[in-house]
Amino acid sequence: MGGAGGGERRTLVLSAFPAEADAVLSHTALDPDPVVIVDRRHFYLGSIAGKNVIVAMTGIGLVNAVDTTEAALARFGIGAVVFSGVAGGGARARIADVAVPARWTQDSGSTFRPVDPTMLATAETLSVAMESAARRIDLRRRPQIVVGGDGCSWDNNNGVAFPCIPNGGDVFGCQPRTAPDRSFRYTGNFRHAAGRWVRSALISNLNIVSTADPAFDATDMETAAAHAVADAHGVPFLGIRGITDGPGDPLRLPGFPFQFFCYKRIAAANAARVTAAFLQSWAGA
Repeated sequence: MGGAGGGERRTLVLSAFPAEADAVLSHTALDPDPVVIVDRRHFYLGSIAGKNVIVAMTGIGLVNAVDTTEAALARFGIGAVVFSGVAGGGARARIADVAVPARWTQDSGSTFRPVDPTMLATAETLSVAMESAARRIDLRRRPQIVVGGDGCSWDNNNGVAFPCIPNGGDVFGCQPRTAPDRSFRYTGNFRHAAGRWVRSALISNLNIVSTADPAFDATDMETAAAHAVADAHGVPFLGIRGITDGPGDPLRLPGFPFQFFCYKRIAAANAARVTAAFLQSWAGA
């Protein structure tokens, strides 16, 4: 199905879970035959702001991010990688802001990888009108783009892939709800990952730990892992993350996961808006 032939190089736009991917797809003009399946993973070919892209949902967690990024780089001609999704905030970033860190860590700050400097420089020039109200939520302020600083990625899945849940909604589901090939029969990685995850990671994953960290502008479960793969292949990388939990909550909810489920849509939408604006402004790899 589909293809990205002709030797063209596209920007790979990754998101972790359905709500994030749907926000990106809302800005995507899909190709006439947009679906390419690689090792059970679905990739969607199209354009955002006139730039050729491949949109993919990695699944939650470091292992899924690595596997999906590796699969894409092995199959397609990728000129750059952008991760668009949500994160916990801290440092300078508040709820519904969009953080674009200058560097990312997977070991809580012992080591860092810098993002591509030309991509970061483009992000510094952006001015984007972002959502500040949704579903009876009014932030009473205009969300900002916070460029620079540090991002951190982690998960507590003990080195195994987190399984999606077939028809599991906009966080745990296996496909974006607006995917052109959405099927209620699609099981994603559930059959392959669920058993091992239950044996190795279920108990540790039940520990509710805030993804917000005052030491970092953005804290998530995928970006640094995808970044490491892109670096290994010599592909430019940028992470763009809307903030779901942390400071700046007008409802004063008790942190994660309550803030996450309340603000995930507005944060994902703002991240996707910044991603589209970035692609429009960026000259390319």
